[in-house]
Amino acid sequence: MKKIALVLSLCGLFLIQSCQSDDNSGSVDEKVILNTSSESLSKRIDLSGSGVLDLVTLNTTGKTAEGQAGTFPMSLLAEVAPPVYGGKTLMATHVDVKDNYVYVSYNTQGDTYLGGIDVIDISSPNNPKLVVQAILPNVDISTVLFDNGKLYIAGAVDVDLNNVPSPAFVAQMPLQSGLLTNDYVLNSLAGYVGTGLAVADSKYYAVSGNNGVLAKLDKTTNIIETTIAVDDLRALGRIDNKIVVLSGTDGIKVYNAGTLNLESSFVTSTDVAEAKRTIDFQGNNVLVSQGYKGLEVYNLTGTLLQSLAVPAVVGDVDQNDVVTNAVSVNGDYVYVANGAAGITVYKTTNGNLSLLGTIDLSGSSNYVKSVGDYIYVASGNGGLKIIKKVTVSAIDCSSFATYSGGEWLNVNSGDNFSYKGSASLQGINVNDKLTFCGSLAVAQGININSGGVFTMKGSMAQGNYNNPYLSLNINGTMKIEGSVVIYGNLIMNSGAKLEFLGSDSEITIYGSVIKNSGVTITGTYKDTFNKLK
Repeated sequence: MKKIALVLSLCGLFLIQSCQSDDNSGSVDEKVILNTSSESLSKRIDLSGSGVLDLVTLNTTGKTAEGQAGTFPMSLLAEVAPPVYGGKTLMATHVDVKDNYVYVSYNTQGDTYLGGIDVIDISSPNNPKLVVQAILPNVDISTVLFDNGKLYIAGAVDVDLNNVPSPAFVAQMPLQSGLLTNDYVLNSLAGYVGTGLAVADSKYYAVSGNNGVLAKLDKTTNIIETTIAVDDLRALGRIDNKIVVLSGTDGIKVYNAGTLNLESSFVTSTDVAEAKRTIDFQGNNVLVSQGYKGLEVYNLTGTLLQSLAVPAVVGDVDQNDVVTNAVSVNGDYVYVANGAAGITVYKTTNGNLSLLGTIDLSGSSNYVKSVGDYIYVASGNGGLKIIKKVTVSAIDCSSFATYSGGEWLNVNSGDNFSYKGSASLQGINVNDKLTFCGSLAVAQGININSGGVFTMKGSMAQGNYNNPYLSLNINGTMKIEGSVVIYGNLIMNSGAKLEFLGSDSEITIYGSVIKNSGVTITGTYKDTFNKLK
């Protein structure tokens, strides 16, 4: 059976563990081909685009507030290239996160059923590592969800090769210390592809797409207890004791989680059949990806509270690719995946979402998930992008004034500036004394000139990996209390001083360290890549 376009899917039965390289290794008779080789997996981690990111407005060439410092410091930590198997490049479809592990699912475009799962370790925040890769022949995977030591998986299988009544499925995989194991239990669902998952205390729920169902299953027995036919189901979520589903044709339906009795329903937009659309919750509101209509916010009785159009993009962009695919809520911040228009960032202000700007990324942003300080973006054949907000905790900045200046910070002779806050700058030039307490991202260079002293208390990211000339140059003194990430080079000229304060300071340098005569480095610190030795 051929799969329908834009469908996502996975294989059942048992997994056979092996350690294989990406491309043509492993037999197609194996249900799962595992790769735990750090040598081969590390080749899929791409740092070439790593560095400080700016929020932009996509219909201009400047920042959201051109000339003014931004307030959303962040950087692209790494990109994870998608797996390649049998000459086919897989597509990233979904992300879930538990503690220090990120789970990424993959499928394949066209008639071929071929999926995968990656597990990425982020225990060292500035040095993510791909620790295991699973390739699943004859299976696509659309969704993964971690809960209580198990990975729940939804997608589609090739019925001709897997002896199942329909392509859509849901499965449980037990994990070992958070990592993939060699078996799972599969349940077939009506429909062509499983598209969404949610968990409760003793039950879990799944939805399948065209001709599909909402299903409730028992976690312990993995038996389907109840199914309700709903056409073209795209997404599923749980809030309190309610199960909320999104249908491409029927809109939002709200069910009681225990009985699956329908409590309310309301119409949302219709668009291309089986296109990627997700939902998320903020308070008692449901945020709905509406395809070409952008993002809309409803309460659970169906009142439309806010409608946010897709970004207006000019230039060499196919407007058909500017479409709201996914939404992720993280506290007051909301991240929206808009395809070729990147990730739009909103902040909740007085009960409404206010636009902060867009993270302009290469490729198509098909899915977004934000947990903690991280933003994970699945970009189809572009794989996964890992973005980290520059944040800080446990440092007292109360005695300083909030920085409200421009995007270029100049400290002239005779100046003694002390600032706090979260700031995104273009560059810093220090000729006398500067203290910054909080979170800071600097896209271009930092120059600490002779006699200058720059004290960074908190967290700072600077530069870009692909442009080492955007260096941090020290002719005077730099003091660090907290964490500093340098994506370019660190140049310490003659007599330069680097002082680490406290006992928990950390420095991560992606580029080279150039030390001239008379350089001193003092204090207690962690050097992530051992570049200062």
